Amino acid sequence: MNLFSRSLSFLPTRSSWILPGLRRRVGQVLGQRSLRQRLALSLALLFFLVLLGVLSAWRMTIHSSGEARLLNHSAAIRMLVWRMEVAHLTGDRKALTEELEECEVRLKPLPLLVENGLLPTDSPWPTLLLQAWPELRAHLEAAPDPENQRWLAQALPSFTGLLDQVVHGLEQDLESSIQTLRWVQGTTLLGALLLTLSIVFHLQQDFFTPLKVLLRSAQAVQNGQFSARISPHQPNNELGEVSNAFNAMVERLSVLYEGLEQRVAEKTRELQHSNHLLQLLYRTATRLTEGDLTQEILLEMLVDVERALDLGPGIVCVRREEDSRAYPLATTLPEIERAALCESLGCSICFGSGHPPTAISEHHVGAVHLVSIPLTGGGQWQGVMPFQVLAGNTLQVWQAQILQTLAGHVATALANARRTEERHRLAVYEERAVIARELHDSLAQSLSYLKIQVSLLQTRLEPKAAPELQATVEELKTGLNSVYRELRELLTTFRLAPGQTSFTEELTSVVQEAKRRCGFDIFLEQRMNNLELGANEEIHLMRLIREALVNIERHAKATWARVTLEANSLRQVELCIEDNGQGWPATASPDGHFGLTIMRERAAFLKGVLTFDARPAGGARITLTFIALTPYTAH
Repeated sequence: MNLFSRSLSFLPTRSSWILPGLRRRVGQVLGQRSLRQRLALSLALLFFLVLLGVLSAWRMTIHSSGEARLLNHSAAIRMLVWRMEVAHLTGDRKALTEELEECEVRLKPLPLLVENGLLPTDSPWPTLLLQAWPELRAHLEAAPDPENQRWLAQALPSFTGLLDQVVHGLEQDLESSIQTLRWVQGTTLLGALLLTLSIVFHLQQDFFTPLKVLLRSAQAVQNGQFSARISPHQPNNELGEVSNAFNAMVERLSVLYEGLEQRVAEKTRELQHSNHLLQLLYRTATRLTEGDLTQEILLEMLVDVERALDLGPGIVCVRREEDSRAYPLATTLPEIERAALCESLGCSICFGSGHPPTAISEHHVGAVHLVSIPLTGGGQWQGVMPFQVLAGNTLQVWQAQILQTLAGHVATALANARRTEERHRLAVYEERAVIARELHDSLAQSLSYLKIQVSLLQTRLEPKAAPELQATVEELKTGLNSVYRELRELLTTFRLAPGQTSFTEELTSVVQEAKRRCGFDIFLEQRMNNLELGANEEIHLMRLIREALVNIERHAKATWARVTLEANSLRQVELCIEDNGQGWPATASPDGHFGLTIMRERAAFLKGVLTFDARPAGGARITLTFIALTPYTAH
């Protein structure tokens, strides 16, 4: 039996069922590829190898110390043999007896060398020694004689030879044990080295490399790169599970981050959209309140609304409750298209047939989709603001809210503009009333005094005065009467107060008065389509009509006349005054009368075109064409 076998003798003898269970357990651990279990198993194997080496060395030390004692024991027996020979030769019986007893004691354990494995099982030397010992003792105990001496001389070397064989066997066993120990120590060292290298290799492959990849991926995720993923070809251990959990976590974070980005982008778009709408409301409120309300301001507002709310062309239509038709103040449509649209749809589609609308309404007429917003502000209804909805779109709730707010601003601006226009109109009437009072107190009284003086002069003249003098006085009287009548008409016009009568009623009154003075029919036709003129436009237009009717009365020698005043949807006003009289004189302005020149000046003030021509059937005709300003731009 070698040393390695003996070194394992401390293990339990029931290894027949322990080792297969251990192998199964190791196989399970390796199959699971658990980093912790594999590392524990590797360390346990390394500890086992180190323990094996230590136990082998310890066993060898014990075994060597036992064999050294046996060698010393064998040497002592050899020495006793030679001492017993000397004692036999010298006749020292006492010493011989003691040495024989001691040798007897020392020879008895020799068979145990084979049983303990110190000598091979087939070694005969201990048995031969024990067999030779009784005879050798008997000769040593016998009296010394020559024959005995010869026998001892032959037997003692044989006996010591047997001892030498036993010593040689012990030396061989010791050398074999040393070789076995060397082999075990070398194998253990090599196994420990290989196991250490394997541990380092597997730690690098299964721990440090995946850990480095995991660290790089974590740093990438920390920097916001949520597309970083760990390769799926990771070791099937705890780090592999951590990698899978990391990938799942990053995937969820990526989804959450993308969702947050989308929500942030959506909220940003909503805030930007709200900001644009607030800017639209601010620009609209600023435009409508900073200065006078003009058509350009309304057009800019409509363009802004169309761009911001993604709507089609819009119109700002105003109408008083008592009017039957609305009047478009501003539109982004070409005026011809706007007129055609309004003519085809009619005002009732936006304004309704009863009370003024108070809520947003939508209308579908053929391919046209209209949304109409009532202009209500400050408790007053001003009109509507219709917009076309583009094809494929629908009016959203937020669009309706913005439109209502804008409509309130526009309605308030229109109400303020109307109030401003009324104040302006009132200021004009007050100024003209002051002028009328001044004229009445000065010029009118002077003319009245001159008329009285001329009448006295005419009565005091001799009936038979010179005809030239009579004609001069008569001409002076006629001129004074004409000037006085014109002054009275001017005073009547200047004294017209706002709210007393409308322009159409005043025009009717003027025509009726001219009809009474002329003594023939004067027809009046008014088709203004609810077009509201400014204060200055009304006054200049009224004065021009008065002047034309006076000219007909004085110079036309007509039997009828006609006054036609109409306006179209393009805010173009056309005035036509005609008669069937004698037509125009050769000069445009007769001597002493500048009426036609004044009419041209008034037409120039209205930025219109005034023409004088003859009727084909005979008579004269005056035509004035101008573009009426809105009541919000007339001043």
